[in-house]
Amino acid sequence: MFSLISVIWFLKIKLIFCHLSDPKCFWRIKETENDLGDKETYCLFSISTKQGYVKNDYFSWNIDKKVTPKTNHLIFSVYLALEEVNKNCHILPNISLLVNTECNRRKYDEKTGLALKIENIIPNYSCTNERTYLIVLTAPIWAVSTKLGPFLFMSRIPELYCGHFHPLLSDNEEFPHLYQISPKDTSLPLAMVSLVVHFRWNWIGVIVTSDDQGIQFLSELKGEMQKNIVCLSVAIIIQTEMSMALKELRMNYKHISMSSAKVVIVYGDKFSPIMYALTVWISQGILRIWVSVSQFDMITILGDFLLYSSTGTFIFSHQQPEIPGFEKFIQSVHPSNYSSEFSFGKLWWTYFRCSLPPSNCKKLKNCPTKTIFTWLFRTSLGMAMSDTCYNSYNAIYAVAHSLHEMLMQEVDTWSNNAGKELEFDSWKMFSILKTLKFVNPAGDLVNMNQNLKQDTEYNIFYIMDFQKDYGLKMKIGRFSEHLPSGQQLYMSKEMMEWATDIDQILPSICSMPCTPGLRKSLQEGKDICCFVCIPCPENEISNMTRILKMRYL
Repeated sequence: MFSLISVIWFLKIKLIFCHLSDPKCFWRIKETENDLGDKETYCLFSISTKQGYVKNDYFSWNIDKKVTPKTNHLIFSVYLALEEVNKNCHILPNISLLVNTECNRRKYDEKTGLALKIENIIPNYSCTNERTYLIVLTAPIWAVSTKLGPFLFMSRIPELYCGHFHPLLSDNEEFPHLYQISPKDTSLPLAMVSLVVHFRWNWIGVIVTSDDQGIQFLSELKGEMQKNIVCLSVAIIIQTEMSMALKELRMNYKHISMSSAKVVIVYGDKFSPIMYALTVWISQGILRIWVSVSQFDMITILGDFLLYSSTGTFIFSHQQPEIPGFEKFIQSVHPSNYSSEFSFGKLWWTYFRCSLPPSNCKKLKNCPTKTIFTWLFRTSLGMAMSDTCYNSYNAIYAVAHSLHEMLMQEVDTWSNNAGKELEFDSWKMFSILKTLKFVNPAGDLVNMNQNLKQDTEYNIFYIMDFQKDYGLKMKIGRFSEHLPSGQQLYMSKEMMEWATDIDQILPSICSMPCTPGLRKSLQEGKDICCFVCIPCPENEISNMTRILKMRYL
């Protein structure tokens, strides 16, 4: 019996480790000559159907001449899904999905609305193809969707929003036509506090936006911090209106610069003034260990990483499998060895599979530059999707599976119309889509029913500056909500020790632990994490329980 239990535990540990046994390394390239940085383009993918198989070159592509690699990557993920669906006769036999792509870089303002002409981008009918659009995919700027919503509703066209989840868009009364693909960040506060506890930090700062999303996150984060005896050094709430945010910019800078916390968690709507505030503060010398989400993993228009830190940045991203065939598809899109517009080197998520480092490199900082580049470029090249790209990829499959379900429900009707161009009811398809379950080509189970609480899993990445124009982003851990407490966070010790100097970073704590012979004395009006050490009374010794617990977490 004991041996059987041992085998089960070994297999379980082995399974968890396998998730990181082939960690991913990502080059992040600063394009100082590019004045766009990672600025995201708002895209609409208007989907229609056509009888028979349609090749990829039929797709129309109407975008600005100059867009960022991040937008190119988003478009590629949609086109890959379309090509796979159209070739798969088991999903939509003798029917193809078509897409009309509209991307625009123009600015918008939550006060005045869109700076672009809405009537020019409202998708309701394709004059060229003489067909009505079935559904529209939008990403990644949520505020634009709030402006487009009424027009799409009047046009009787449902919308799938593929950007990061935003609570405002989940209001069914205001947006009955809209469905968000991205899952909610239900366990993110717990995941971040688990990371903080892992590194024995108990004194942190937090920066959030003043909207419902940011305030709710801050409230949940405080709850998790209290359970784990982690204290809040400073909480900065960034106003969502630029004028208000600018008035408080200097005051908030003073608060964060005076805080002794070396770790700061950042969360909120990145399309609000929070990005501007962070850019200004970091340019003025605010260097912290940043902990944030994939939305803030970006290069600013100044050509710098948004969350630059001399000691590294931790990023949480929804776990997602690698889509097979993505690299091959991108190669087929531009076979001419990638033009300057679609350069492999400029793509946002270009990455390499990490293997064992060269024998003469025990730590990354000790590796000669030539050795590092030789090692990385020797390994196989692949492509990974961002959260928004993966959502868009799944959205195409959700539409296809919904249409398949409609065909199965009305097989007699469709049989009588064989050979004729089929017309689908968008709203019936939309109702089916919202309760759909399917397995995508990567083997990931996609459950579209957001009324059911789903366990959340995050990949944890560590970002560091490698050279002036390069950053290295490495997968160093994962968090799984469905695992038992105490086993939810897994960190790869080998990757951390090789890539970072995390052990040399001063701990982000309010007070140093008391040495033997001294005991804690809490200070009135201060957090439990802040204390002074006073001599123990005669014939007594200090209780070292808390110190030992912190040491071996």
